[in-house]
Amino acid sequence: MLRRRPKVLRKIWYLFIAILCLVILLLGACKGEPTPTVGQEVKDAAGARDAVLSYLQEHKAQDVPGADTKWEEEDVTPPGLVGQAIREFTSDGWTVKVSYLIVSPELVRYQVVVSSVQVGWHWEGTVKPDGSVKEVSPLTQMSQESSQTIAEEFVRNSPTFIFDGIRDSLELTETLIARCPYCWSFVFEFDSRQAGYGNRTGMVLAQVITHHRAVIAVEQHEVKSAVMDEKWDMIAQTEMEE
Repeated sequence: MLRRRPKVLRKIWYLFIAILCLVILLLGACKGEPTPTVGQEVKDAAGARDAVLSYLQEHKAQDVPGADTKWEEEDVTPPGLVGQAIREFTSDGWTVKVSYLIVSPELVRYQVVVSSVQVGWHWEGTVKPDGSVKEVSPLTQMSQESSQTIAEEFVRNSPTFIFDGIRDSLELTETLIARCPYCWSFVFEFDSRQAGYGNRTGMVLAQVITHHRAVIAVEQHEVKSAVMDEKWDMIAQTEMEE
């Protein structure tokens, strides 16, 4: 019996080590996946606005409006837009735009954009009905450089460029300053392996190098218009009326 005791002790020791390692792994996993922060229930656009402002204040964004701010609300949904609503709130140089699909309350996802032309801040994110906020674009200072990046990413993600654009040919050829604050138009040029616009998957096309010129207007970090070769609407993905 005395000779077997060391073996029994070793087994107990190994078991203890295994349990300790398992506990450490579980603690590490819990630390790496924090529980999402859920706020008050959101029932409308104003609730989504307040949830975002509370989120920004909690993250030390001291310049954003407080809870006692008085807002002017306006329905800015474009005529003819079906199944979606856009509400805009303004106060003291700040604008909060909330867009959402008209679906069952528990399925709504509010798209929120917070901006200020006075101090030059811009933020984007989404809000769920439970009040949880997901940041898409952090609170940053609007600038020509950041607006140029937005315009370039828009061109790179456009169907025409994705389908057959030659990546190394994309070049910024001109930058125009618009009259409104934090507004620029960026002119990009690139070559495509085939003629035409948009996604042409499944079409029979001639292999011919085609040069394109895209003018992207960015206003307060939002692409307001995008026209290619003066005839293709890159936002609507359709031919423009002459």
